[in-house]
Amino acid sequence: MALALFALAGCGTESVVEHGSTSELFARGLDQITDLYILPISGQTLVLVGGKNLMKLDPHLIVTIGGQVGDRHVTLSYEGTAYANYAVPTEIDDLTGGQVIAGLIAAAKKASPKIAAMPEEAIDKAVFDGMTGALDRFSRYASPDEARDQRAARDGFGGIGVTLETAKDDFSITAVSENSPASQAGLRVGDKIIAVDGNPVGGRPATEIIRQLRGPLGSVVVLTVSRPGEQANLDFTMNRALVVVPTVTVSHDGNIAIFRVASFNQSTTQRVTEALIEAERQANGHLAGIVLDLRGDPGGLLDQAVSLSDLFIEKGPIISTVGRHPASHQYFAATGHAIAPSTPIVVLVNGGSASASEIVAAALQDVGRAVVVGSSSYGKGTVQTVMRLPNDGELTLTWARLVTPSGYFLQEHGVVPTVCTAGVADHPGAVETVLQRPVDARDPDASRPRVSLNDAAWATLRQSCPTETTSSPLDVRVAERLLSDPTRYAAALGAIHQSTSAALVPPGAAALTAGGSGLSSPSRTP
Repeated sequence: MALALFALAGCGTESVVEHGSTSELFARGLDQITDLYILPISGQTLVLVGGKNLMKLDPHLIVTIGGQVGDRHVTLSYEGTAYANYAVPTEIDDLTGGQVIAGLIAAAKKASPKIAAMPEEAIDKAVFDGMTGALDRFSRYASPDEARDQRAARDGFGGIGVTLETAKDDFSITAVSENSPASQAGLRVGDKIIAVDGNPVGGRPATEIIRQLRGPLGSVVVLTVSRPGEQANLDFTMNRALVVVPTVTVSHDGNIAIFRVASFNQSTTQRVTEALIEAERQANGHLAGIVLDLRGDPGGLLDQAVSLSDLFIEKGPIISTVGRHPASHQYFAATGHAIAPSTPIVVLVNGGSASASEIVAAALQDVGRAVVVGSSSYGKGTVQTVMRLPNDGELTLTWARLVTPSGYFLQEHGVVPTVCTAGVADHPGAVETVLQRPVDARDPDASRPRVSLNDAAWATLRQSCPTETTSSPLDVRVAERLLSDPTRYAAALGAIHQSTSAALVPPGAAALTAGGSGLSSPSRTP
């Protein structure tokens, strides 16, 4: 059905129904946004804001929107000449909306030599950026190249397992992953890559070199490197394997294991599990405590936050999600397979702890399983689902809000520590200063059930332990003191549980375990 008129300058009018893959791409995008986004938004609005964003590509291009309510129309002109005028009905369907956007792009190319010379990806991005700009700040579009990098960070990629220094064309190896093709081939830290598959790396962009190092699983890559102390260059032949960027590092202080979790990707829970089992072995089964350092952790995959929490919670809720789409209403509970259900835990958070890291901290705090130390977390309590597009790009859309086990929304509230280190300088007596400061001295509402707090009370509570983005050594020292003093740890744990255990997840949430169906794949909280 031809609802749009496309008028070329100097020519008559003609009806435009289809613009091939461009129309299909935007029809898919419109379908996903209107169906999945957490708040209702019309296809008409998305078409209009997406088309209007074409103006950012060429200042001579003007896109105007006519009509105030009901059916609207959009006109594209260039240097005073109108090139297209499209009707945009109130109830425009996805297919027609995709056709209108494709027609606007075609008109923009016809009118503007600058836009005509641009890659399709740049034009697509401008329109999608206009659409997602009408949503919340966590919804976004990723071009095919960006999306490939995002998928690699989430799920892993075919590679050799090295970290490179890429400054000033100096592609030196700064880290070699354990059991990776690189380590098995004999590559070392300090080796400098000279060529990949015989192609010199000098003068080439770092992104190009990294892309050349990656490839299909099992495929062969040959690196030529120079090594300090060796006169001749060395060649190493490797078969690419699945490489998942490590997100977990472990250190020990006696029988206390400290897990630093930088983000949540597909390997996070597995790496913590392996490290925890090894820590228990080294402690001969008498691990005194666990520190989960989530400071500065921006989040990642929801299922990994759930499965990581499940390692430490024997039974009960972990998190629930609620949104507009029926599938967004989900309830995640412990599976009963915790491997450390009773080992004392301290979780460290700060203003850089967001999303998935807040899920873990809130879950362990609410069920009385851990003491949270640090400063108030970011307060990013929404879930994003990542949808792959026909052009291999991705739409990341906010589709649900997170509800803690005690029943409060994480969005804007975040996790407020019971043991607050904010505003305390690190000095020899700082640990005692922090531990002797009663919770109620910071805020009279701090010991009230948090689900009962209104927005004003939440603001006061967060101000009592203001957000800080630094990661002070004081936090770790406070955690270690708590774990080495069972009486103090129990008192802090009791204070936490009293203020968070007044409610459970909202009624009506579908009963799912951490091993259940989960969210749309792949789903994440970035």
